[in-house]
Amino acid sequence: MMAPFTLLLVQGACGGSKPAPRPAPSPAQSPARAGGGSPATAPIALNGPEYDGVKLYRELGLLARGAPMPFVGNVAFMAASTADSTHVIVAITLANGNLTFGRETDRFRAGYTVSLTLRNGSETVKQIEAHESVLVASYKETSRLDESVIYQELLTLKPGRYSLSVNVRDDGSSKNGSDEVTLVVPTLSAGSLSTPVAFARVYQRTALDSLPRVVTNPAATATFGRDSLVGLYLEGYGTAAGARLPLNIAVRTETGRMLFSDTVSLVRRQTLYSGVLYVPIARTGIGPAVVSVWQTGMRDTTRAAVFVGFGDELPVATYDEMLNYLKWFALPSRIKSLRDTAPEFRPSAWSSFVKDNATLTGGAEALRDYFLRLNRANVEFREEGVPGWLTDRGKVLLGLGEPDQRYEQGAPADPSQRLRSQIWEYRNLQIQLVFTEQQEFGHWRMTNSSAVAFENAWRRRVTR
Repeated sequence: MMAPFTLLLVQGACGGSKPAPRPAPSPAQSPARAGGGSPATAPIALNGPEYDGVKLYRELGLLARGAPMPFVGNVAFMAASTADSTHVIVAITLANGNLTFGRETDRFRAGYTVSLTLRNGSETVKQIEAHESVLVASYKETSRLDESVIYQELLTLKPGRYSLSVNVRDDGSSKNGSDEVTLVVPTLSAGSLSTPVAFARVYQRTALDSLPRVVTNPAATATFGRDSLVGLYLEGYGTAAGARLPLNIAVRTETGRMLFSDTVSLVRRQTLYSGVLYVPIARTGIGPAVVSVWQTGMRDTTRAAVFVGFGDELPVATYDEMLNYLKWFALPSRIKSLRDTAPEFRPSAWSSFVKDNATLTGGAEALRDYFLRLNRANVEFREEGVPGWLTDRGKVLLGLGEPDQRYEQGAPADPSQRLRSQIWEYRNLQIQLVFTEQQEFGHWRMTNSSAVAFENAWRRRVTR
């Protein structure tokens, strides 16, 4: 029988459950985009799922940009010492692997630049350009794919509506990425709550006249199988409620399905209430979740998204999206059994799946390498309206790995030559796969005999 306790709060109390009201507009919501939903620049899946966590991050209110310079960002609001100003924490995270490192004696260094522009209508309120560097001890660290670098800026602004533009540039190359959101900076007076902030390190504030001391986790990620809790730092304002500030918590999936709810309370410090809310990963499962918090008896709700990843260096995705991506990693019957698993049993089912495939494919590195190939396929083999990993060449790269040799036949400059061919040779499998270019569509297709040979070789590989 499952224990009823669901949430932990540092120096807080827990009580019985209470259903969450329909979320009301919050004074401390995530940044918004004009027109609502995902921006027009977000990738659109025209023929099957597009492998890109950017769309998911953006739909849940985070800043995000994909290749060529991927980053994820978040904005949080906390009260300042006076009601006519609000602290705004802007945080960006990116991966070492997207920076250009150079050797520096026995270490490696990379530089990057973050530009922030804050506008109120046509007026530029704040403009910041920060040049930062990353120093690592080994070459292996230069290729890390997780969000290992954090840049953070603390601004103090008058409440109101602003436009925030963010640009991140790799100083060692021409790669850069930009995103823009609308910020509605709230007045955080008595009776309101701060934004729940996922953190790497935090010191709880005791008074409004001190600055927030928190190193945020902008992507709000935890790793299933490694982490057991996701911590969110939270503040409440006003002293009329007594020694404790009672709160209600609701945790939902990204589609709005309730996972669980509970009540907690924040402890009164000097001129504010503060505490750390720990959300158990065993109850959220794998994928994104939205944590909503509101004061008991009030409807204004503050929210934060958290993302429970499938493993180190694997992409952030919903459970169903992850199973779509694994189309060429495991047999359809195995993927179907995962898909048919009830939500509350999915974490244990995923653990069993990873363990089983460690025996067959050499451990968790096989999943990591699979997604590295998926990234490559999207870069090299994208066709009009079709993500690279769903093309014929993409699925072969995913299913069988890199061929021993690739070569082309046919001369595209010769008008009498209507078709080009690519031959992929797998010597250990003793097969050659032939792809022909469909010039009128710009697509490459396997020949019928090659398609049969690939299917047989792939099934032998995943069932050995």
